[in-house]
Amino acid sequence: MLNNSSHLMISLISVPNTCSSCALSSFKMRGAICASLGTALEMGARMLRITRTFSVNTLKSSSLCNEHVYFRKTKMRLVSVTEQNCSLRNHSSAPGDVKSLRSVINPHISRIRNIGIMAHIDAGKTTTTERMLYYSGYIRTLGDVDDGDTVTDFMVQERERGITIQSAAVTFDWKDYRINLIDTPGHVDFTVEVERCLRVLDGAVAVFDAAAGVEAQTLTVWRQADKHQIPRICFLNKMDKNRASFTYAVESIKQKLKTKPLLLQFPIGEAKTFRGLVDVVTKEQIIWKPTSDLDDGKNFEQKPLREADDSNLFQEVQDARNTLIEQVADLDDEFAELVLGEYSENFDLIPADKLQSAIRRITLAQKAVPVLCGSALKNKGVQPLLDAITMYLPAPNERSYEFLERMSRLLLPFADQQIEIPSLMPGNIALTVGLKQSATGDTIVSSKASAVAAVRRAGRDAGGEKRSTSDIESLLLAGVEIPDPVFFCTIEPPSMAKQQELDNALSCLQREDPSLKVKLDPDTGQTILCGMGELHIEIIHDRIKREYGIETYLGPLQIAYRETILNAAQSTDTLDKTVGDKRHLVTAELEVRPRLGERATTKPVIEYAASVIEALPQELQEAIENGITNSCIQGPLLGFPVQDIDVTVQSLTVHPDTSHTMISACVSRCMQKAFKKAGIQILEPLMNIEITVSEDHLSAALADLAQRRGTIQEIQSRQDNRVVVAAVPLAETMGYSTVLRTLTSGSATFTLELASYQALNSQEQSALLQRRMGLV
Repeated sequence: MLNNSSHLMISLISVPNTCSSCALSSFKMRGAICASLGTALEMGARMLRITRTFSVNTLKSSSLCNEHVYFRKTKMRLVSVTEQNCSLRNHSSAPGDVKSLRSVINPHISRIRNIGIMAHIDAGKTTTTERMLYYSGYIRTLGDVDDGDTVTDFMVQERERGITIQSAAVTFDWKDYRINLIDTPGHVDFTVEVERCLRVLDGAVAVFDAAAGVEAQTLTVWRQADKHQIPRICFLNKMDKNRASFTYAVESIKQKLKTKPLLLQFPIGEAKTFRGLVDVVTKEQIIWKPTSDLDDGKNFEQKPLREADDSNLFQEVQDARNTLIEQVADLDDEFAELVLGEYSENFDLIPADKLQSAIRRITLAQKAVPVLCGSALKNKGVQPLLDAITMYLPAPNERSYEFLERMSRLLLPFADQQIEIPSLMPGNIALTVGLKQSATGDTIVSSKASAVAAVRRAGRDAGGEKRSTSDIESLLLAGVEIPDPVFFCTIEPPSMAKQQELDNALSCLQREDPSLKVKLDPDTGQTILCGMGELHIEIIHDRIKREYGIETYLGPLQIAYRETILNAAQSTDTLDKTVGDKRHLVTAELEVRPRLGERATTKPVIEYAASVIEALPQELQEAIENGITNSCIQGPLLGFPVQDIDVTVQSLTVHPDTSHTMISACVSRCMQKAFKKAGIQILEPLMNIEITVSEDHLSAALADLAQRRGTIQEIQSRQDNRVVVAAVPLAETMGYSTVLRTLTSGSATFTLELASYQALNSQEQSALLQRRMGLV
């Protein structure tokens, strides 16, 4: 158990926006920290994920509420059992008052689930979360994203736009299990929110639009979950939607995500006829019979599916169960022995609990993913989803490890409401406030020595191979992988008197949001704001106004280009300068070469000639590499970062009194000379774009895309729509949403994701240079 004097090790995912220079009055906090604590020190082959489990995440919080969280009372009625083993269930919390956050159970670690909800934008993540909270008894009424009154979308910007922008944590219980849930954004501009949350989670629910199947951002979040080795459940949402197709959605999961879906449920009806589902494992049908449009979905009928009820459905479910058993037997040896032994003659006799246990083992091993279905908006299928979360997703002690650090105040999260708690059992997610210097990606330990010792002990306990101290330190301090920004613009306060306040606000926002970059233009002295997209920068601008009370002015959005070299080149430079009574003399000779590789990087690969490396002290090597790296930050043509280069230090002559700063300056100057000799090429960001458009408007969308230098890669069919998969330069997408709405009468949608950087042709590069110099 963790209390205020306990120890643990945590990795900081994001931090409270409580810089002393911008602290707000009353009890206002701008963020919080989530610590996922484990109990088993089982490193072994999973040692590389040490920082994921003990992560801390800034979860949204606006104001620190009173010590207690209050909800209005509501009544829930009990429904008695009817005949024929058929019951009308109240599959939710017990009758009585809405639960207080203080009533959340504190079970054994094996009955805790730390999960995230992830999906493409508008697949129904927040609506699903809202229903979970309602059926578990922690909110009185069902909120709606369109009305802006859901629990987890509480930021003003979220309620105005009807989208999730920052992750929010809630804690509730379900059937003697405690569930710590994080609702994540689906918009591509906020992908980093998903990345940092997955590092603290043990399992995830991937939500799909049943009419659309796998969409662009679905692929992105799925790859992120793959990277962190997160077991998943798939929930095919919106089964009531026009053109919803269970078969199509399952097939898209199989084909696009390259995974094996295990069909645990089968829908009863689709689109307007969707009224329930069949549990393939138990062969029970669950039917919702809403009495009005205001029916909340708590009451439903659950009974065995019989052939007399619907012979076609019965046969489909029978076939689906046999297929499921064969799939599970192929993936789980223990279950295969069971099937081939006493149940080989009749699969119907296989107990449901044996099949469920095998499905759980397969899910935890990430060999396949269970698939469920429902309609969160229409209040169907969420309670069985909660059952599946407790049944198939892992507990913290099945995935986590234990380390130590001292913590201060502990808080239990419920979106923007928290209560202080005296202690926390291992395996839970909680909040803490007060860290002032930590930033996203930091690992917080009681001391570096104790952390290194803990990892070494873990390696010995698991029989792992020995690691060097530097390897261990880099393992412990691994941060979140943050993609480089693709948009930037200037930001200015209303007057110079407000500049310091703006700097403080941006500093706090950067600590909270690592995908936001702020820098100072060395030529103009202006503050440059760099973000992941137009919406990202718009949200930051709005938050500065609402949360910090500063009216700022944004310059026009600009594209974050890059530079590279065309040819190999050598250069020599000598720096000879006397400062005081010391002479600083250094001569450097360098060679630069373009690097050909699949993955672009702005970090140069540095090599040394044999004659140099033999007599080069470590401190001089650091000075040389600083000079090379600094010269790549701003290229010689437009000042954008230089990427994809190899550098060889051919020779270096240094006077004994020469400072390291002078060595770095000489090397940097030599690099600039080499760049100019090699020839500079401008690279522009190339985006993957996916446009969903009706057949009637397809030709207009394709013609417009061609004018934007787009390259069509594939045109897919998605029910009655067409999905255009293409690549288009980011510079050509400015204002594209407005144009696409006009061309398609508002019916089309699109998503963008950075693919790579491609070279501009000579004509485009010349035009860009003229625009940057103000000649056109």
